[in-house]
Amino acid sequence: MKIISIFVLVLLSSCAASVSSDVVFEEFSYGEHKNQKVDFYPGKTNKVLVWIHGGGWIFSGKRETRWIRRLGRYFKVNEDVNIFSIGYRYGRNTAPQAADDVLCAYQAIAREIEVRGLSKDDVTIMGLSAGGHLALLAGFKNSGDFSFPCKASIKPKAIINFFGIVDIEDNFNFLKENRPWLNYINIWVPPNKTIKEISTKYSPIQYLHQDIPKLVTVHGTDDSLVPYRQALMLEEALPEKNILITVDGGEHWRFTDEEHSAIKKQIDAVSYTHLTLPTKRI
Repeated sequence: MKIISIFVLVLLSSCAASVSSDVVFEEFSYGEHKNQKVDFYPGKTNKVLVWIHGGGWIFSGKRETRWIRRLGRYFKVNEDVNIFSIGYRYGRNTAPQAADDVLCAYQAIAREIEVRGLSKDDVTIMGLSAGGHLALLAGFKNSGDFSFPCKASIKPKAIINFFGIVDIEDNFNFLKENRPWLNYINIWVPPNKTIKEISTKYSPIQYLHQDIPKLVTVHGTDDSLVPYRQALMLEEALPEKNILITVDGGEHWRFTDEEHSAIKKQIDAVSYTHLTLPTKRI
C-alpha cells in the first residue's frame, strides 16, 4: 500500500504547470541539457533572490505549480525582488548532477546580475528541501575561499534554508531506519558511487567557514523526510550566523497560515535589513 501511495505522489508531483501568461519572465541556458536553464522574473528594485526548487533531486521542476506557490508565500514575482529560478538535472541515479548544476547556474546568474546592473551586494539564495541543500551548498562554497569549477564572482548576502539536507549521509541513515520505502537519497545516488563519497563532497556541513553570510533556517520538529536534527547541526556549528526558526510539531512544509505569517516576518527582517535576530520557536 505504501509503494502505491508513493508512486501516485511522485506522478502527481511531476506534472508541471505553465507559468501564467500575465507573468513577465525570460529564460536563459547555462548548459546543453534541457533542464540546465534559469527563469528570470524582473522586479522593481535591484535586489536579487535566487530560488531553488526541491523534489529530492529526483523529480520536479522550476515551474511546477507547488514550488511557484510556495515561493509566492514569501516573494512575489515581478514585484520588489528580481527572481532567478534555477532548473537543474534530476532523476534516479543522477547524483551529483543537481549539485554541480546549481553551482554553475549561480555562476551564470552572477554574470547576468552584472550585465543587468542589479545589486551585487544584495543577493539572497533560497531553497526548500533538496533545494535548501543546494542553496546552502552554493551559498557556503561561493562565500568561502574554495576553488572549484563554476566559482561565481558574487558572494550571497544571505541564505534562506527551508528544511534543507545539511549532512547527506546522516539524512540517508535516518531514512534507512525510519522510512526505507522513501529513501530518496538512495534513489538519487547511482550504483557506481557511495553515499559516503557523495556526502563528503556535497554536504554543506563539509564547507563551514567564518565568512558564511546571514543564514535563516526554517524547520519543523516532526519532519519525517529531513529530520529536525539536520537544522540543529547548523545551529550548533554556526551559532552566530544561523537564525533557526523552529516550527513546533511542523512536518515537511505542512505549516499553518499563522506559522507561515510568522516565518515571513522573520525572513523580511533579514532580507530587507541587516538585523540579527534570535533563534525563534513558533
